[in-house]
Formats: sequence, structure tokens, C-alpha cells
Amino acid sequence: MKRILIATTIGLAALTAGCTGTAGNPTPTPTSGGATPTTDSGSASGLEAIKPCDLLTEADVKSLGLTYPGKAKQVGTADACAWNISGNGGVSAGIRSKAGVNDLNLDGDKITETQVGKFKAKKVEAQDGAKNACTIGISVTESSSVLVIATLDLSSEDTAAACQRASKAADLIAPKLP
Repeated sequence: MKRILIATTIGLAALTAGCTGTAGNPTPTPTSGGATPTTDSGSASGLEAIKPCDLLTEADVKSLGLTYPGKAKQVGTADACAWNISGNGGVSAGIRSKAGVNDLNLDGDKITETQVGKFKAKKVEAQDGAKNACTIGISVTESSSVLVIATLDLSSEDTAAACQRASKAADLIAPKLP
């Protein structure tokens, strides 16, 4: 449990690095259907209008084996949401409307450039040495991003399984981004 807490804290700290706050007009999105929010395409202000817990619908969450609804969290000045699996970690997503992926301090055992939907992304395996964690940083624009962090049970060192969970969640989140 202590390693998950540490990994989650590290991941959420990465979410808050360089954040100066969020602004905009929140737009509610469906939580049980597949519709996507209406936002300004590609703009940071479009991203600011999305609530982190709306990034995964109830059907998305259940397909990942997570607990619905997610829990909204304020991490520093960043908004995030966490969905858990009893006894086996979970997934968190954080919106960074004022920090691009390249602005974040993402260190891990292996960092890979990748693609998530229409977005460039970085996959960070075992961020800050946490073998049970994987982070996908989705580059929405040069100055905005969404981080998807997946963790497994603290005793796990199965980084590949954590990355599989993070990748599945990121693939579900990407179509909802501006």
C-alpha cells in the first residue's frame, strides 16, 4: 500500500508541476454514453472546460474493471480524478491546461514517444522507479496535456501490466479531448 501511495503521490506531483490554475466555463458531459464534450478544438481553453472525472464514462470505467464513479481530487492547482480497483491500484487522470507534456518532469525506467488517438504522447514506464506504475502523457497542445497514471498493487513489479492499463485508459480518454 505504501508503494502505491508513493507512486500515486509522485504521479500526481507530476500533474501539478508548473500549473498556474484552471479557468474557463465547465461543460457537463455524459457519464454513461459515448458522446464527447463540445469544446474549442485544440485549444487550452477547450481542455479547461473538461472535468477530469468526465474523461471516462461509466461504461469505460467498467470495461477497465475500475470502480465508478471516480473521485475528484485537487492536486496542488491541478484537477484530477482517480478510479480504483479494490486491492489492485487503479487509474488517475489529470488535466494540465497550462503545461504541455514537454513542460513536465517525467522520469522513469523507460520513456517512449507514442501516439494516442490523434495526439502525440509519452509513455513513462516505472515513473520515478515505481515498478507498479506507468504514465501516459497526452500532448493536447504544446502548452496543455492530460496525464493518465495507472498503478497496480504495491507488491507488483509488473510494469508492462501497468502500462497496458494506462494505454487502455488513454485510448478511451483521447476521443473526448479537444
